[in-house]
Amino acid sequence: MSGAELLGVALIAAGAATVQLIAGFGFALAAVPLFSVVIDPHDAVIVSLGIAMFTSGAQAWVGRAATDRTVAGSMLTGAAVGLPVGWAVFTWADDRVLGVVIGVAVLVSVVLIARGLDLRHAGRGLDLGAGALSGALTMSSSVNGPPLVFTLQARQFGPVRFRSTITTVFAVLDVVGIIIFALSGEIGGDELTAIAVALPGVGVGAAAGIGLRRYLSPARFRGVVLVLLVIAGVTAIVSALTR
Repeated sequence: MSGAELLGVALIAAGAATVQLIAGFGFALAAVPLFSVVIDPHDAVIVSLGIAMFTSGAQAWVGRAATDRTVAGSMLTGAAVGLPVGWAVFTWADDRVLGVVIGVAVLVSVVLIARGLDLRHAGRGLDLGAGALSGALTMSSSVNGPPLVFTLQARQFGPVRFRSTITTVFAVLDVVGIIIFALSGEIGGDELTAIAVALPGVGVGAAAGIGLRRYLSPARFRGVVLVLLVIAGVTAIVSALTR
């Protein structure tokens, strides 16, 4: 990767980390479509997972006491079914197809997240299904948050319980995803360099997010995030189709 590409990755990671710390979700949603514009879409998936492994792991550890372990366990059980499906998509899809998959996943996510349904009384099947979709998206696009965000919001989780539960699921999926990519020989020097270069930017973005969330209304910021995600999703699709 060139110096310009690495700088782009670092800046995008910083912005995505700010979003993650304010909203409790959104790192991959914000980062992956923009990563796929400045670097190869396959690399974008791996770099995003590598970075998210650190950010989600840290957040999950800090919020571990508030995690709903029953819901998280059901989601991870479902994810075990979805991971191989996502791996097949990642392996067989070319760069243009993968770029479109990433962009479409983001746009569909915006619709799901914006719906705001109340499914507090839904059974365990909802969590298993969300986990399966998230597992498939982990390996195919790294944009694995939307099914989990939709489900936990529909279950009316409060901010602390929501953030702790979702980051716990993210942390496990990210680690599993990176292990699979490493064992299959998909992670090389370029990907490791990009992850290393991005981590300081992530630290700056996280600090900014922690500071900003004291002053921004969560509802208002959520609306801004959804608008930005639409722009990111469209950008990823246009970039993939014009490669």
